[in-house]
Amino acid sequence: MKTYLRVVNPIVSVVVLVLCVWAATWDEGSFKLAQIAQGGIPTYFLAKGVFCSSALFILGRVLLFLIERAEQSGGEKRPSS
Repeated sequence: MKTYLRVVNPIVSVVVLVLCVWAATWDEGSFKLAQIAQGGIPTYFLAKGVFCSSALFILGRVLLFLIERAEQSGGEKRPSS
């Protein structure tokens, strides 16, 4: 699980970002960067790519931190009060 969170998760988040940026900037086989500034669907794809890739990356880092912290504490459950 830690290998996935350290290696695969960041790669997947970059792939998601690249695909969404590609979908926002390419139309009918040509590069059209001006479409993002005009709004509409290309802007949606760019925003979706930034949000989804950053959320995926941050969630992976949080899970990795929690797993490592649980291993350092010996996996003991502390009584809740």
